[in-house]
Parts: sequence; C-alpha cells; structure tokens
Amino acid sequence: MSVADYLKGIDEVIKRDDIRGIYGKALNRDFAYSLGLLLAEGFTRAAAVWPVNVVIGHDMRLSGSVLAEGLRQGLEDGGCRPIMMGLAGTEQVGFLVARYSDVIDGGVIITASHNPRAYNGFKFFGRGGKPLSLALAEGPAPPVGEMERIARGLKKRSLPPRLDWDEFAPDYIKTIVQRGGIELERFRNVELGIAVEAGNGMGGRIIQQFAAMTPQLRWTFSNAVPDGNFPVVVPNPLQADYQRMLADVVERSGSDVGICFDGDADRVALMDEKRRMLSPPLLTTLVGQKLRRKLGPDVKIGFNLASSWVIADTFGDRNSVLGGGGAVMTPVGYGKIKPIMYEDPRIALGAEHSGHYMFRDFWCGDSGMMAGLLALELVAELVAEGRTLSSELEGPRSKYLSSGEINFQLPAERSADQTIQEATTRFADEIDRMYVVVDDRVRLVDSYPPEGVELSVADVRVESEQWWFCMRKSGTEGAGGGILRLYVEAFGDRDLMESRRDALIRMVGPELRI
Repeated sequence: MSVADYLKGIDEVIKRDDIRGIYGKALNRDFAYSLGLLLAEGFTRAAAVWPVNVVIGHDMRLSGSVLAEGLRQGLEDGGCRPIMMGLAGTEQVGFLVARYSDVIDGGVIITASHNPRAYNGFKFFGRGGKPLSLALAEGPAPPVGEMERIARGLKKRSLPPRLDWDEFAPDYIKTIVQRGGIELERFRNVELGIAVEAGNGMGGRIIQQFAAMTPQLRWTFSNAVPDGNFPVVVPNPLQADYQRMLADVVERSGSDVGICFDGDADRVALMDEKRRMLSPPLLTTLVGQKLRRKLGPDVKIGFNLASSWVIADTFGDRNSVLGGGGAVMTPVGYGKIKPIMYEDPRIALGAEHSGHYMFRDFWCGDSGMMAGLLALELVAELVAEGRTLSSELEGPRSKYLSSGEINFQLPAERSADQTIQEATTRFADEIDRMYVVVDDRVRLVDSYPPEGVELSVADVRVESEQWWFCMRKSGTEGAGGGILRLYVEAFGDRDLMESRRDALIRMVGPELRI
C-alpha cells in the first residue's frame, strides 16, 4: 500500500461530526491508540485540575471493546486518566461529561450508529458535554483556588477506573425525567400499550430503565438485547425494513404507540396505533408543543433547512425563520445546531430531519430518549382522554406532503455544487426565498452560488409560496462526487409535490438514484 493510500484511508473516515469507517481497514486498535494520544493533548490543555478524567463507552458492535482498549491506552500514555464505562449509548457518555463536569473532562463513545455491521467509529464530548471542537476553542478552564483545586483533585481521583451499568444508567434516566419535566403521574391510571422495537441496539436496554419506573404500563419489547452481530436488522429508524418490524410489534401487541431507536440510541422514531410512522418534523412539533406548555410560549424551536414547513408554521412564521420568530432555521448537522443553541438560550429544542433532538435543558445535548419519553407522555394524555395519536396527526399529515429523502450517487466528474446550481436555475421563476449556509449559519441569498460569499457547505433550500426543495451533499457518506440528498414538499397539493419531485429527479438523473 502506498503512502497516498494510507493517507486517503484516514481522510475517508473523518466525517462532518465524527469518525466512522470499516473496522480492520483504516480503523483498528493502532488507529484508536493514536487517536487517544491526539485527544489527550486537547483534553489536558483544556483542564484546570489534574487528573484529567475521560470516560470511554462503546455500543454493542463487536469491535467496540478492542477499539476502547486501544483508545484507553493512548489517552493514558498521553497523560489522561481513562474511565471505562463498557456498554453504553452515545448520550449516556455525553450525560456523564455534562452532569459531572467538575470531575469529568471529556468523553468518547465508540459507535457507528446505524451503519452496517462492519463499521465502527468515534464521537467526542468536550468539557461540559459540548462538542469537542467548541469546547477546545473556548480554551482552558478558568483557574481555581488552591483549596478548590485540592478538593476537586481528590474527587476526580475518587472516581473508579471502571463504571458498571448500574452506576450511570439509572442516574441518566432519572435526569432525563427530571430535566424533561416528564410527569410520571401522567402515566398513572391509564391503559397505555407501548411497543418497543430495539433492533438489538442500545435503545432497548436503556428504555427498560424507564419501563422499570412505570411498571403499570403495558410494555412489549422486541430484540431488546444488544447484539453487535445485528442478527435481524441494522437499526436505523429511517429504513423501511426496520419500520416494518416495529409495525409488526405494534399490531401483534395492540399497542397505542410504537417506538424505535438507532444503534447507539441517540435517534428516535415513533409510530401511531395505525402503524404509520411519524416523520421527524411531525415528532418535533409534538415534542415542541409539550415543551412550550411546560416552559412557556416564548421558547423557540430550531429546525434544519431540510425539515418540513410544519415546524415553522406551528411555532412561528415560515417567512421569518432566521432568528426573529419562534422557529429558527439552522444548518444540517447536530454539531452545527448546538453552537446556535448556546448562543440563543431561548431555543429549547433543536431538531434534525434525521431524528436527532437536542435539548437546552439537557446541556444542549442529543437525547432521543428525552424526545421519546416526552412523546410517550403526550400519548398517555391522549389515551386518557379517549383520543388516539393518529387522530392528532390527521391535520398536518393532510397538509404537509413530502417526498421523503431521495439520494443520488454523483459520479466523480460531477460536483454537488454544479447540480445544485442547475436545480436553482431550473426553477428560478418560482423562487421566493433561497437559503444557504455561510459561516455555519443559515442566510438568505439571491442566487446559487451567491456572489462574493464563501459557503460553509453545498446545501441550499429554495422556497416558493406553495412548495420548496432542499438539495445538499451528504456530510457523512459517499464516494465519487458524493451523495446528493433531495427533499421536496408542497403545502396541500400532492400533484404539485410529485411534479416538482419528478422534474428534479429527471434533472439530476434517475439512473444515479440509490
């Protein structure tokens, strides 16, 4: 293998928000060790008090323990004190770093989320549970007085080098319930059936902690034991085969609601009692409305530029989404949304079209579990009133008519920028508003590419009064010219949506669709 091949292998696993690739190629124990050394440099530079504690967790993937051991050794040789969590979900690692920020300086979860079985990867948390890049950009923690340094140092050394599940999982769920304002009384005296399809990921084991708090509910679990062999399916809430599995459990159990998670349990999806999935934007509106009732009408909801108008229309004005109204448009990528939430504390929820949900009151961290439990609380209220989840969604489902995500594999000679420019030119006569991402913030522009402006990513959202489309290059997948993602939605007119969808597919090339 040439030097260029080695370097290309490293470039291919470094994604927009994390590291992800096939185990045994660029990703192996030596890679994890080198990564640990590099991370230790940043964690130690940002720490105020020694030792520098870094928690390490891994999901059920078979290579997780090997990579965790390599990472542990690299962090230790780099001057950190690793604390091994063993089997964990992504947000449990972030929770520990945020909840115990006085004694834990950072964290790493080893996971490849919903990628196929051969993959693995790394996600990072900096001081206070913040994205690592943001935490390190803030510089070292403020100095502390001598007695505080001694006290904190002793507390940091008192943490054991290994944590068992029972030492963090119950604490995590109780904190989700408390910070989400979830009222357990809502689940009392209600005949509520909940179907959970965990797909042998981490979600089943985690939500069983909540099931133990609500034994009066009728819980039905499927594939709840984590298994990195993925004997049935790779858990991805957006995939049809996984959704069919959830539908089977809902039907078999006669449940009022179904819930499923991705592999590392930081994404969530719900299904109504009629076995229809809730799109992430629909779930965002339900969770956002719950939060507004709990926190007050002035809180804002963040949504990315690939998300349905249902969010803007529910919480604000679709014509005013750049900070002035109750709905705020953000770039795609949870690593891009969190800094915006830190800047504007009125944003109580930041939502991704892919099913990531970030909560201000959970340290602006991802919590598919908090989103899921808030939604279950709503379903409990509906059932107590003799209503159903499907009836609650009839209105928005009839108005917001979406194509879903459509993917194209672009050839090496064709760039996403070129294709997006063709699309914006094709519909120039219908465009009322055009949004792009500049300096990691959404901006209004007159053309694509905009003159004199350097784009952060090749993403665009184009709106008319009755329909919109978004085109963007994937930040986490793709070879050749990359994967281009397309979303089309029309308001109350399915024929309009389908005609614009089909025109855009023809323009990109139906033979490139994957």
